[in-house]
Amino acid sequence: MKSDTKKYYKIPQKMLEIFLARGYQELRVEDQSLFDPYYDSMNEHWSANTSFLNLIGWRDSYPTYFKIAEGLLINITYLNTEGYPVAVPFVGNYTEEKIKKAMQILKEDFAGFDAQLIIMDVVPWMLPYYEASGIQFEIEDNRDYMDYTFTPEQFLAGMDTQDDRYRYNYFKRRFAYETEEITPFHREEIREFMEREWCGEKTCEECHCGCLLRVIDNLVPVFDKIRINGILVRVEGKMAGLCIVSCRNGLGVYQYKNAVNRIKGINEYLLRESFERYLQSADTINYTEDMGVENLRYYKEHMAPAHTLLSKLTLTERG
Repeated sequence: MKSDTKKYYKIPQKMLEIFLARGYQELRVEDQSLFDPYYDSMNEHWSANTSFLNLIGWRDSYPTYFKIAEGLLINITYLNTEGYPVAVPFVGNYTEEKIKKAMQILKEDFAGFDAQLIIMDVVPWMLPYYEASGIQFEIEDNRDYMDYTFTPEQFLAGMDTQDDRYRYNYFKRRFAYETEEITPFHREEIREFMEREWCGEKTCEECHCGCLLRVIDNLVPVFDKIRINGILVRVEGKMAGLCIVSCRNGLGVYQYKNAVNRIKGINEYLLRESFERYLQSADTINYTEDMGVENLRYYKEHMAPAHTLLSKLTLTERG
């Protein structure tokens, strides 16, 4: 079994003690029901990274701690791949008064951590609230980390282009395949597939956001406990692809997809089948970022040419 060789920075014990002393607690799967009402009250959609599923999936690389204040969830993530804490956007209903008060709490907390106040993954509708808090920020936007977003009509039109439709139909006609909804019992099968088809092609250092095997280990065993859906596909009895999605408050997110690309049409099948099973109630489809990877950018830009890039801003306190 492959082990992760990437370097991680363990959260310093002193900082962890300060987190806990200031009222933060580590995020757990069981906190889904606590978070749900706050997500339900959000003014507009959030980024894929801010979803509960994402916070749980990547908790080995980015452990998250939270507390409730001013009617909002305040979330801090320790970047194990970098070695310092950052905040992620407040979860809850935004008003200028609430955000201003919560920002003062956050500012005091980061001073207590002896760390610079940084907030990541702020989407554009949130920015005026943070700017009105009275704290001065440097604002950074990076094309590599913008989410690809679509209306359902745009997404379906992309999947219905002549080439994509041909590849989808080719897969269905040509291959003996079976599709199953992912359950916790699929963990080992998916992990073996990932070791073969993902880890076999890459080094741990190439996975700069963290280890996808750890994400699988965090998510698949709790498929029956959190708001997550997915399918796996076998071709001639052997696993050939999977797709994991979430849908909440009209926001459908393709959280993760991987397939044996030499099997023609399997990617088109995974996208369409997941949409038809789980995402038809969405008013927005988020296909996450391309991280500046050239092949991935080309694929995402061309799969549905009519799309919108959603900025995920990084706010760094001045001074």
